[in-house]
Amino acid sequence: MSMQKSHEGEKQLLSINIKESKEYEQEEESKFKCRAKLYRFEKKENKWKERGVGDIQIFQHKTSKRCRVLMRREQTFKVCANHYPASYIKFKQNEGNTKSWIYNVKDFSDGLAKDEILFIRFLKEEDTIKYKKVFEECVEINENLPKKTEETEETEKKEEETEKKEEETEEKTKEVEKKEKTEEKPKEKTEETEKKEEETKEVEKKEKVEEKPKEKTEEEKK
Repeated sequence: MSMQKSHEGEKQLLSINIKESKEYEQEEESKFKCRAKLYRFEKKENKWKERGVGDIQIFQHKTSKRCRVLMRREQTFKVCANHYPASYIKFKQNEGNTKSWIYNVKDFSDGLAKDEILFIRFLKEEDTIKYKKVFEECVEINENLPKKTEETEETEKKEEETEKKEEETEEKTKEVEKKEKTEEKPKEKTEETEKKEEETKEVEKKEKVEEKPKEKTEEEKK
């Protein structure tokens, strides 16, 4: 399989929305976890740059069964590696260093798929061997997952659009209800005020009616 075709396949995998949240990771099972140091090769400067220190993990999603590599920097928990094990990825060691791996990959840690050369250094040789073993097992899992057909993708797209429209409609309904409640409040006050005014008029009218006979009686006395 050529590198270009492999990358095309990887691009399809990366089109799946990968959430950088703990909530998403709760939907995955960890198949490998080990402390390591990660570097990436900076082509412009022609040198290795440290990307982070922390736990590198290989996850498998409980529902889709797709596997991915995820590494977060310790303390900040920012993602510094996020890619799928795929058949085009070839491991090699750094000048005979048995505690490290170097490989080219499409990495998604910055939010977009980028061609990267990564260098992972482990503390123990057994961890280095285990990482490669689990990684290769996950390559097989990912390669054997059922491919999404155009029809399935179209259906999912329509479902997403429908959900989005429903959310927008719900938001608009809430806004209208809120506006109606805001408009009703002054009206209620006005009705209350009108009622009080009517009551006041009735009282005044009654007082006037009661006063008239009193005035008449005084005139008769005169």
